[in-house]
Amino acid sequence: MASAFYSPESLAPGEEWRLLATDRFVAAFGPDTGMHTMATLWRIAAEPSLGLDALVAAVPTRGPEAVQSFAIAAVAGAGRSTVFVVRGGGCADVSVAGRMRRVDARGAVPWYVAELNEVDRFALGPLERSSGDLRPADADLPLDGGVVFGPWLGWARDVVASPPPRPPVPPAPVEQSAYDTNVLGDLGRRAASLTRHRTEPPATAPTPQTATAFRVGDRAPERVDAPVYVGRQPRSPRVTGPMLPRLVRVDSPSREVSATHIELRPTPHGLVLTDLQSTNGTVVRQPGSGVRRLESGESLPVAPGTLIDIGDGNVIEILAYR
Repeated sequence: MASAFYSPESLAPGEEWRLLATDRFVAAFGPDTGMHTMATLWRIAAEPSLGLDALVAAVPTRGPEAVQSFAIAAVAGAGRSTVFVVRGGGCADVSVAGRMRRVDARGAVPWYVAELNEVDRFALGPLERSSGDLRPADADLPLDGGVVFGPWLGWARDVVASPPPRPPVPPAPVEQSAYDTNVLGDLGRRAASLTRHRTEPPATAPTPQTATAFRVGDRAPERVDAPVYVGRQPRSPRVTGPMLPRLVRVDSPSREVSATHIELRPTPHGLVLTDLQSTNGTVVRQPGSGVRRLESGESLPVAPGTLIDIGDGNVIEILAYR
């Protein structure tokens, strides 16, 4: 049996964390998290068809709605891995096979991910708190599901709630279980380990702008006014239109990037990304719709804010040209 719990301790206005719990996710978001964002995150966390990739992708990390600190845990059944995603001042104190360890962001951008086995208990919240022994105190309150305010949120696999006093007619027991979730790899450092996200984007996803530019890593932005071919030693196909294609070469010491890996093609309806039958695939993170891996030869419309990982640390950002 597993259960979430939290402290009812009152904090100063503006310092309370937003605590979320479902049967698959337990999360703590910093005091800067807006109520609109929390409503979106709750809908995603409560939707059985959406996984950890969708939940993390829905957390804004840029702009006025950016959430600077959070800690998310994807809980699993006994014997399965538990995945922690942390950012900024959020952290997870975890009991693994009876031994304590802390998972924090370590300066990783946009977040840090750890996948741990044999997790008995954990607590999520700000770095400044004391981890304690992670067991619920008498004053702590259970959180079977929902969003509350508080200083931290705990979870324990072996928590057994004390039964309420029996009325004349005993109430029907409430069953609780921990469902398996989609276990992801290193979400922040290398997007290529994510599983494909096949569902539609959340209804609250912003309407995309037209993408007309891109940037490779720290290079200067370049406008897409003709087909662009990116790869280790890119070559263009036979020119059939009035615009000469542009070739963009990237370094790939491990040869993860194919010679001609992707194409970016401007169309009247926006920018279209195509994987040119690459060997190791192309991983795309789109705003509001999570992360997916393109199959060899697959095409996908891309909007500003999209990140394209082609391997060996080469990440392409899609921009709106100004």
